[in-house]
Amino acid sequence: MANSATLRLFRFARNAWQNSPWVVIAVMAHVTLGAALSIVSWRDRASSFDETLLSVAPSKPTAAPIELPPEEPPIDRTPPPPDEIRELVTPMEALIDYVPTDQLDLTEPIGDPDLLPSDADFSPSASSNIGTGGPGVRGSGPSTRGPSRGKGTEVGGRPPIAPPQATQEAVLLGMRWLARHQQEDGSWSIARLGDVCADPTCRVEAASYTEHYDEGLTGLALLAFLGAGYHHASPELLVDPVKARQHRVGDIVKAGLRALTSRQKDDGSFSATRPFLYNEALCTMALCEAYWLSGARPWRESAERAVAFIVAAQKRSPRGTGFWGWRYGPREDVTTTDLEGDETALAAFESDLSVSTWAVMALKSAQLAGLDVPQESLDGALEFVHWVSRSDGRAGYLTPDGAGLSISGVNDHFAYHTAAMSALSMCARTFLAHDASDPFLEAGARQLVRDLPVVSQDRLSVDYYYWYYGSLALNQFDGPDSPAHTDKYWGPWNQAMADALVGLQERERGSCSQGAWLVPDRWSYTGGPVYTTALNVLTLEVYYRYENAFGVRDERAKKAPGKR
Repeated sequence: MANSATLRLFRFARNAWQNSPWVVIAVMAHVTLGAALSIVSWRDRASSFDETLLSVAPSKPTAAPIELPPEEPPIDRTPPPPDEIRELVTPMEALIDYVPTDQLDLTEPIGDPDLLPSDADFSPSASSNIGTGGPGVRGSGPSTRGPSRGKGTEVGGRPPIAPPQATQEAVLLGMRWLARHQQEDGSWSIARLGDVCADPTCRVEAASYTEHYDEGLTGLALLAFLGAGYHHASPELLVDPVKARQHRVGDIVKAGLRALTSRQKDDGSFSATRPFLYNEALCTMALCEAYWLSGARPWRESAERAVAFIVAAQKRSPRGTGFWGWRYGPREDVTTTDLEGDETALAAFESDLSVSTWAVMALKSAQLAGLDVPQESLDGALEFVHWVSRSDGRAGYLTPDGAGLSISGVNDHFAYHTAAMSALSMCARTFLAHDASDPFLEAGARQLVRDLPVVSQDRLSVDYYYWYYGSLALNQFDGPDSPAHTDKYWGPWNQAMADALVGLQERERGSCSQGAWLVPDRWSYTGGPVYTTALNVLTLEVYYRYENAFGVRDERAKKAPGKR
């Protein structure tokens, strides 16, 4: 028995190494005693379940070739008439006089120099939905969790609250950095960053990275633009003084979406080699939100195939019926593994909270964009989230016994924030159940505020992934749009998060690194500044990216895709 257990642990570690995660709370190797004990505990729990597991191969829908929007002639950079442009801008931006593009010096800040920096970045020729109030307040955000509020609409008797101006400027700078580091084929790649950037402050040695995560990075970068309310036909211009260029935001988004759809396989997955669920979930989210924003049929067809793959990849419940969570690889991988006996049974339902939460967010984006998602898939995911969580607001990565324990892997010299798992559980519960009375939510919120975002002197406290999910969880639970709206938890978290992220962003004027987050965190070893910049832009869009989920309990989207 001892030799058999040792062999199982060895194989488990080997598989974890071969399927190392990329930019998230996943682990490269479970080598600590805590992880080993967790596995033993998992086995003991599993023995009480009915291990007669169904072996169901994932469905591989066959769809007609996607007819993408036709290629367009070179873009006419002449801005539309002033009256049309002013319809795209906020009242603050509308105060800036119109200047013809051919008279602009794009290397200089644009607009009234007496305005604050973030305001001065916006002019009619650089119009953006990111301005005073933000897209969600103005009723033009992506709103994948319910209909956007109309302009000036109050929530619960309260007027809409504008995001902090400093975070708005940070979002704009981050999108500029992403725009100038997009590959020619529309994708984003950390391994090929040198192909589009020769600046030594941005360039990263390609040998340090792999292209295995390019699809996920492309999905993540697209979400940063989609989260601000832009889709493939958005006419707004993004002026980049660093490179003296202006980009039509819709072209950036369209090129990224084309890069994803061109890489999508017949089974709906996107990863270049073997399917990797972080990649698949991020790509699925991007396509679903692109369809929700634009209503374009090509994005719908691709999103439907992506959703079918996510559903087919879900693990079966160890209880013998229904579904469970997700792991790095799809469910069908279990049938081809070289594990034996009870190891195969374990692999058949082994799931982790990190991958599962991304999959949940992808499926909810699909459902609320009007796409079909099996309810039993969502129910199974919620069951797994409940099982892996404890009543004190903590949650485990693989099992409830791991709650409060550190996860070992690459970059162990960084601080590990156990409350990250609490944030993941809170988000999954919020968007799956919409139950504001769930006692775990407040217990989890208490865990988060005990570990607020802070930048230590050695910067080893930095954890962008934790800060992203913590911001989303607390904004939903306790933010200005929440039914509770006590601000007891969101208030201190919001201040700490904004201070940390704005302070860490590169701001040197004229540098190609301006707008990026070059300070790494524990999980950026496979995504580098593409990951950190895209994820932090998403974090700073938390003020308007999603409607409050507790106001849409058991409801589908109330607007047709592409309609606002």
